[in-house]
Amino acid sequence: MQNIHNFVSDYTKDKKHLHLAIGIIRGNDIEYFSFSHDKKKSIVPPEHRLFEIGSITKVFTSILLLAMEEENVLSTDDVVGKFLPSVKNDYLNKITLKNLATHTSGLPILATNHNMAKKRSDPYSMYTEEDLSSFLDTADFTDGIGSFAYSNLAVGLLGNILCKVSGSTYDEMLKRYITEPLQMKETAILLNSEQDSRFLNGHASTGRRVPHWNLAIHEGAGGIKSSIRDMSLLVQANLNDDHPIASILAKSHLPNTIGNANLYFGWAGDNIQDKEILWHNGGSAGFNSFLAFNKELRVGVVLLSNYSFFSNVLIDHYVAQLKKWITRKEPAQAMMIDSVGIEILEAMLSSE
Repeated sequence: MQNIHNFVSDYTKDKKHLHLAIGIIRGNDIEYFSFSHDKKKSIVPPEHRLFEIGSITKVFTSILLLAMEEENVLSTDDVVGKFLPSVKNDYLNKITLKNLATHTSGLPILATNHNMAKKRSDPYSMYTEEDLSSFLDTADFTDGIGSFAYSNLAVGLLGNILCKVSGSTYDEMLKRYITEPLQMKETAILLNSEQDSRFLNGHASTGRRVPHWNLAIHEGAGGIKSSIRDMSLLVQANLNDDHPIASILAKSHLPNTIGNANLYFGWAGDNIQDKEILWHNGGSAGFNSFLAFNKELRVGVVLLSNYSFFSNVLIDHYVAQLKKWITRKEPAQAMMIDSVGIEILEAMLSSE
């Protein structure tokens, strides 16, 4: 594979606060790469710095669902209404936990009573369980059942249900079913003080530092923080069958025919160079993440960045224009890290 710098040069350009961590996984081998423009020296090795992984959290929530099904605690075919007895709405008896995990419940990306502008710096933190119940009381998206429509709300609701059924916090479930068996010691929703010291600051696409997000009751949709070491271990576990949760991960690799589509628990499926890959990405106000793998050739890649790909909000736009006027240079453009990850995986597939 060609020099890794060739793949990342466009992405790293003009990002002066950047921390970019990359894991290259081939079977039992993991190789780490890191790129940083931050002039502050850190004693923390790059593979142990913590990032928000955003919507890659949805992969974990789906694995938790499958793990609990394997223990006969619940079934993926159970209707949602079974777990929300205080909400009397027949629509909830038409959709299943499988619908929530595969984005086929009809639920919108966010609840209609979720006002993101209420706290722009942390837009999920203000939405409560009472708000969610109020929305679900009258929600009816029956026409969308069976059709794919990406929904943070659906997977957030799924995570909330799993916590109620297990009588555990999300972190407790995470540790029991995933992180402890895979020896992923740096992956959690809530960080302890030592972990928090390794948690990077996030930045908007303009380079402006932004606050960390608190996903609150949507934690199952995007609340996890992790390191390139741990995320590489997760990919490696998906490539191998000699670990404690291999049977659960194998189930997540099987497509489910829903409507006219084949959909996975947690993963998105695609083809690169005629090879099937499973992947997911994530993004918050200050972070961007991507992972993908091909089990046949046992190769995978993970990228974690503390820069967001989101479009600039109005204030960022004005700051960027001011910088352009002062420096006579075009401001850095938002760029998703997915394209870099796909190029790296393509090169890996070609070399196998």
